[in-house]
Amino acid sequence: MSLYKQLWLAIALLLTVAFGSSFVVSSLSAKSYLEEQLYIKNSDNANALALSLGQNCEDEMLLELTLAAQFDTGFYQYIQLVDPEGVLVLERRDDQPVTEAPLWFTQMLPLEVEPGVAQVSCGWTRLGTLSLESHVRFAYRQLWDSSKKLVTYFLFALVGSGLLGSLLLRVITQPLGAVVEQAEAIGDRRFVTTAEPSTLEFKTVVSSMNTLSGRIRGMLEQEAARLEQWRRDVQIDRVTGLLNRGPFFGLLNSARERDDTSSTGVITMIRIPDMNKLNQSLGRAVMDTLLVRLGQTLNQMTAEKEGWAAARLNGSDMAVLSPATDNATQVAQKIQDALLTVVSDLAMSNSIRLPGATTLYGPDEELSSLLSRMDDILLASENTGGSMMGESIGEVHLSHDDPTTDDDDERWKGILDAAFASRDFELAFFPVSDLEGHHLHDEAPVRLLKDGELLSAGQFLPWINRMDRGIQLDKMVVELALDHLAETESSVGVNLSPEATADPEFATWIENRLREKPTEAGRLWLEIPEAGAYQNLEGFRHLCQLLSPLNCRVGIEHVGHQLAKMGQLHDLGLDYVKIDTAFVRDIHTDESNQTLLRSLCTIVHSIGLMAIAEGVRTQEEWDMLRNLGIDGATGPAVSERR
Repeated sequence: MSLYKQLWLAIALLLTVAFGSSFVVSSLSAKSYLEEQLYIKNSDNANALALSLGQNCEDEMLLELTLAAQFDTGFYQYIQLVDPEGVLVLERRDDQPVTEAPLWFTQMLPLEVEPGVAQVSCGWTRLGTLSLESHVRFAYRQLWDSSKKLVTYFLFALVGSGLLGSLLLRVITQPLGAVVEQAEAIGDRRFVTTAEPSTLEFKTVVSSMNTLSGRIRGMLEQEAARLEQWRRDVQIDRVTGLLNRGPFFGLLNSARERDDTSSTGVITMIRIPDMNKLNQSLGRAVMDTLLVRLGQTLNQMTAEKEGWAAARLNGSDMAVLSPATDNATQVAQKIQDALLTVVSDLAMSNSIRLPGATTLYGPDEELSSLLSRMDDILLASENTGGSMMGESIGEVHLSHDDPTTDDDDERWKGILDAAFASRDFELAFFPVSDLEGHHLHDEAPVRLLKDGELLSAGQFLPWINRMDRGIQLDKMVVELALDHLAETESSVGVNLSPEATADPEFATWIENRLREKPTEAGRLWLEIPEAGAYQNLEGFRHLCQLLSPLNCRVGIEHVGHQLAKMGQLHDLGLDYVKIDTAFVRDIHTDESNQTLLRSLCTIVHSIGLMAIAEGVRTQEEWDMLRNLGIDGATGPAVSERR
């Protein structure tokens, strides 16, 4: 029962108790008053009748007529005259039952009235004792009428008090709604703060919950900042501010293994030839200034693009990763122009050359082959003697029917139109298990059926994004997942595009769609990429609030690249995070990533989230993840166990 109803019932109970007390006191007072008045009437009437009988004592007939006349006009229950020897001389009695009030009422409030008694004398001779008692039916009528009026007044007062009390309760308990919402939010792992109400009791509760939420948020921000600082100390080059070699290639491998647009892209390498000679001729301080400026430029450039990253591979080589990009020439030119501008601003154009190399990468090529080709291109560029960007576009050994290279816009527009019209999309299912081997859900990336062949998401998503049909695909994916859930008892996790967080229409659509299928919604896991979640945090927060009552689970995938922003997750009400493959690969031998994952698990567990590792490949990785506190995993090793 709600607190509002309890308060209302409490008011009704108090009014009932107050009325009951008033009713009892009033009834007893009225009863006592009526008994007293009846006794006085009995006494007065007895004395008056005794005097009248004494004056007519010589005529027995007249005596009887006087007594009868008094009885007929005085509403008596009985009148009797008894001689001195106790013999009944005259009597009149009315034995009719009381009908002016219900029997239960007369039994509950019996009127006990003493009869009036007087002595009848004829001169100096005592004729006998006169006793009379007035009938109580009229007293009961008065008592019953007054009781009914009292009950009627009470009912009107109860209804009026209830209406007025409801209005007052609505005003008084208005801050309670905010307290309840805040308590429910904390129960949903959304540590929000609200304004403190003026009511002292509510203010104390809200203040305590605000303190709790503030501490959680502060702890998250502090731990996220500490973890980000640790990551920078371990993974960031101190001079340039760029990633070190190991983390960069971890990102490259992670991008190539993803089932989205990041699986293809462009990688660019830049070299500063003859670093040792330049340090001696120009001075280490001057070269450090150049490296700092080059690093700042590359970091600024990559920060503007989702998923881009830059690294210092060694003393003289730097690299830029540009996933979800298929125009290597444009990327190379942009990077070269930006770096040559730095050299020119430092007046070092005559001393510094920046040969480079750029090429496409894809999931079907071995990393060693890719790096070997890059070295060859970079060496050729360096041998030219100037600052130029060597290119190897089209030499990447992608699958022969790769849609991003073989088809034009018009053809792909027709392919996608037909695919959406005939629902030529399917879900592929890969198990996600906890570290004890229990099944959590099936990860379900989308596939496109084209010419009898299923294309992976990385092959057709670039065209989806280019034609701005991401929301349409999100709706299709949700529909496919709901259809699958209706036919099975397992849980399914699907990926939503970053655009889903920025489209209010999609948020309304998915809320309504999941309300229509509550059973399936309870087994649906929805994931947003980390970059997309932070890119439109307010939209993502709104989406989480809409989905929270529907019992589906919401999480963030590819987590770990924006650790400094983790403090912003305190009020989203998430259920889980999936840690990117870049931090999981070879975790059993990478002590720096072990420390990172251990701290990351501590942070997400502190706000009640589940931590799931992506791309687990070996049993050694599986065992180490268990020791680090990971809750679940997905990847080849998990699929083999199934």
